[in-house]
Amino acid sequence: MQIFKPESKFSQFIYTALDYIKLGLVFLLFSIPGITTGAAAAAVMTVGMRIERKEAPVIFRPFWQAFKDNFRQGTLLTLLFMLLFGFLAADWYILLQMENASFLIRLIIGLVFVLALLVAGVVLWAFPTLARFELTNRQVIHNAMLHMLSRFPHTLLVLACAVGGFVLANLMPQVLPLVTFFVPAFVIWYMSRVCVKRFRKFDGSAEEPAETETEESVSGTNRQTTNAMQLN
Repeated sequence: MQIFKPESKFSQFIYTALDYIKLGLVFLLFSIPGITTGAAAAAVMTVGMRIERKEAPVIFRPFWQAFKDNFRQGTLLTLLFMLLFGFLAADWYILLQMENASFLIRLIIGLVFVLALLVAGVVLWAFPTLARFELTNRQVIHNAMLHMLSRFPHTLLVLACAVGGFVLANLMPQVLPLVTFFVPAFVIWYMSRVCVKRFRKFDGSAEEPAETETEESVSGTNRQTTNAMQLN
């Protein structure tokens, strides 16, 4: 049948889906130590964006190279984000333990939740930014914040998928294998698509005008293109 030929759209879809599933499993494996999560995230996004741009015939070799290249900076960013989440979690716990919480306390709890959501969104964009551009840690966080705000609905969708998969796996342990195989793969695939389109405005790969003045302020140099755009 034509549909099963290697060059058919169906076969190409299956091959691509399998690539993202492999990337998701590799990410989980390399994230087991905890502090290596950032380097692993940068590495899988490097390969994921190459797949999206039809540039990645193999998975593991470019992943390992990107993991080594981003290990130091990715680990530092991971430790920083862990510290932020730990601080927010401690505040959340202390506030919840207060008896007869007033309206002000409930308001602060809501603010802590919003801050945690925003930090999670920045984390989601920080490691793709690290994967694509050569920036300092401060620039990575700054640019990730701008990307997150510019693509906030996409960010919420990915966070909802990741958190929903985690909650589902805890409530229904029997679906853990499905969550393990498909949720990381979906997150990597979706973020790769969104990031390729978003970063195209800043890496010199296409002449597209910036959407807003805020986007024009994103700073960075393309990691892969020597004549990349230098942004403020």
